[in-house]
Amino acid sequence: MSIKNELEKSIPTSIKFTKKDRADILAKINQSPNYKYQWKPLVVSIFAVVLIGISLLPTLQTVEKTTIDSPLATTDTRDESQLVESTAIKPLPPLTEEIKKQYYAQYVKIIEEAMALKSGLNIAVGPMEDFEDEYWISPEEFEKNVQSWVKQHLATERERINNYLITPEPVITNDDGSTTKKTYMYFPDILRTVEVTGDFETQYDASHKRQLFSSVENVSTSLIKTQSGTWKQISYKTALIDDGRTFSIQIEGIFELNTIQYEKRFTIEFYCDENGKIF
Repeated sequence: MSIKNELEKSIPTSIKFTKKDRADILAKINQSPNYKYQWKPLVVSIFAVVLIGISLLPTLQTVEKTTIDSPLATTDTRDESQLVESTAIKPLPPLTEEIKKQYYAQYVKIIEEAMALKSGLNIAVGPMEDFEDEYWISPEEFEKNVQSWVKQHLATERERINNYLITPEPVITNDDGSTTKKTYMYFPDILRTVEVTGDFETQYDASHKRQLFSSVENVSTSLIKTQSGTWKQISYKTALIDDGRTFSIQIEGIFELNTIQYEKRFTIEFYCDENGKIF
């Protein structure tokens, strides 16, 4: 049975085809599939992928090198413990008791020098027998750490005090003629207001045609009563500067809070205007 007869049987009787229509249908059935242009998209795609791969090769090599060279790269395949080990300070090799004693003596000296600044920090070295193996670091590294603590403390102190000095407290002339001026002392996370009082003398200076400081006596300090802790002044030094217009006073003492003592040294300045008013 021919394809033509089969098609004619399957066509509904209500539909009429012309000879031309039937000829077109038979031609399409007998026609082989045409793949003349279908291979081109596939070949073009493959070729494009190869070109992209070649163009990206230098970049991929650079990324791979960066990943290998940088221990902190986020694409590093090493585990976390290896990364920490590569960036942390390497521990010292086992130390003899004699070397430990030498290191400990240097630790103590470094702390003493830091405490001599009387910055308000309270740092100390624990007993040598309490040192665990991981506590031992080189004296150079220990000094670097201590200097970093002090530097950070002083920077915070300047920032905290400067914020308060934007609107300074008024200078008070007391009934006995002395002058009281407020300033601030900073300890770790603690800011205290201290009153500094002194008996100042001024005199007229003809060469400058104005009043200048001549002397100061009985410099004393005290915390304002509303703040916790105690303050004990140990000593003070005065220096007349700015051609007698300014008295710079350096004060040392000990602040105690909750049985912890902090040695403190700070400087305050009093000024004299042309009429002898002190502020």
